[in-house]
Amino acid sequence: MNYREAEKWLFSRRRMGMKYGLDRMLSMMADIGHPEREFNTVHIVGTNGKGSTAAILSGIAGELGISWGRGTSPHLLDYRERIVVNDKWITEESVAKFITDYRHTIRKHSATFFEITTAMAAWYFALSGVEWVLAEAGLGGRLDATRTYNGAGTIFTGVRVEHSRILGDTREKIATEKVAVAAPGTVLITALQTSGVEEIIQKAVKAQNLKRVLPVTVTISPLPGEHQIHNSGLAYTAAQQLFKKSETELNAAYNRTCSSLRWPGRLDHRKGTPSILFDVAHNPQSMEALVKYIQKWDRNIPMVVGFLSDKPWQKMVKLLKGVSGTVITTTPNSERKLPAADLAAYMEKQGFRVEAQDRIEDAMIRCRQIAKDSPMVVTGSFYVVGDAINHSVSQGWIDALPNSAEYVLD
Repeated sequence: MNYREAEKWLFSRRRMGMKYGLDRMLSMMADIGHPEREFNTVHIVGTNGKGSTAAILSGIAGELGISWGRGTSPHLLDYRERIVVNDKWITEESVAKFITDYRHTIRKHSATFFEITTAMAAWYFALSGVEWVLAEAGLGGRLDATRTYNGAGTIFTGVRVEHSRILGDTREKIATEKVAVAAPGTVLITALQTSGVEEIIQKAVKAQNLKRVLPVTVTISPLPGEHQIHNSGLAYTAAQQLFKKSETELNAAYNRTCSSLRWPGRLDHRKGTPSILFDVAHNPQSMEALVKYIQKWDRNIPMVVGFLSDKPWQKMVKLLKGVSGTVITTTPNSERKLPAADLAAYMEKQGFRVEAQDRIEDAMIRCRQIAKDSPMVVTGSFYVVGDAINHSVSQGWIDALPNSAEYVLD
């Protein structure tokens, strides 16, 4: 297979949906030679902030001279960004080779899209000889495919009620699933939680003999937004506990990370005419952070907005009241899409000035016309924000991030 053929075959596995349990993953890892045993892992679980925390921690690791791998999901711009080694996406050739060599193994175990990606990541990390892997859980923790990795520490970013059909309908039930990823005798880093969640954490600490560590307080973050101070404290503390470097080395590495790190699509403000703020706000908590950030602009901002139908999009729409100017709704390129016309009809009833444009390209053109020389915002689903960034770069409306092979444009 070449890369395009391998990618097409891989994405066809999405029709299998999600399956819960680790037996398939454990058997598949054994069949490909247990690559997950070749590196140390920091598991990152929680409702929000997993990707940002992984990005900050990998930035610190790189500045310390540590060879690292990072596994995140979903992807924003290109499938290959899910598997990164020392700031480089997995190569097209490596994706094609893994799928070609292990296609029969994948079929044997009826592996899902996420399980295949998790196994491929472990294979690529082992092949690359990385020392540490920062692994973002896809869903939950206890039955997440990433739990097969050799965990040395766990970061728990916090919990909101999500995926209640799968993980439970209370914060306590969800927290139980998430912190279960922590291996016995390892480090668990998490801030103080609500009383019910704290009780769950303390039970896990006792049952698994975990070392519970509260995050240190940092005053600056490599990423914009007040909520990133929390994520940065978690990442700094993980580096402090696990990387075994002096405080002087760690502080210097963190300061360099604050100067150099960029994480696309997270309060990602790009210069242009107009300038564009891209932000993946796919649940109410992340939408609250976006609204808080743009309130300082003290003006109503034209926006491109699109959501998946299975997200609490009505709650997110209501949060945009008072900060948005004209809203151009658009349709994500996903089977779970919320049609632009349906979103526009709902927003119009809520008192928004709104227009509908199915295609992200048309939505961007219209919003730029309205914004003129003022800023505009693109928010909602990963599918919407990722397509908007890639299209904007291809049109020359904004620049790609420097020193990066992020954007893969046909």
